[in-house]
Amino acid sequence: MRKFNKLFAMGSKPNSSTFPELPDMVILLRMCLAFFYGISLGFRDRGGGVGVIFGLNLITFIPIIYLTQFLDADTDSYKSINFAGVPNALALMILVWLYFFTLAHEEEENALRSAVVLVVKSAVVADDAADDSEATPETEETEF
Repeated sequence: MRKFNKLFAMGSKPNSSTFPELPDMVILLRMCLAFFYGISLGFRDRGGGVGVIFGLNLITFIPIIYLTQFLDADTDSYKSINFAGVPNALALMILVWLYFFTLAHEEEENALRSAVVLVVKSAVVADDAADDSEATPETEETEF
């Protein structure tokens, strides 16, 4: 609880010696932003790259602005606080987005499943027919 109090203390000017847990808290903040934005994208029926790019900007720059403007943190004292957890948060956002988007489009998922099953069945039948029609080649018997 004390960590959260430090995280939300306006103008506290944390640095690596006064608040060493700040990078972990920023990663947690990024994960929360990614989770809720992914839910938002999934329920709003958004598709395409615009949602991903906006989500990347949200995940990356909102915590940086929070650190510099609200906390007035000494970001130079930390090794890599500006981009800590961005790839993981982006992956979480896309995963949550796909989950909720798929839940909202069950009919399309079933149609895709049926089409894939038909293609696989026809490929298996064609492969079995090709195996049955091939005869074993006759070879000359030699002493070698």
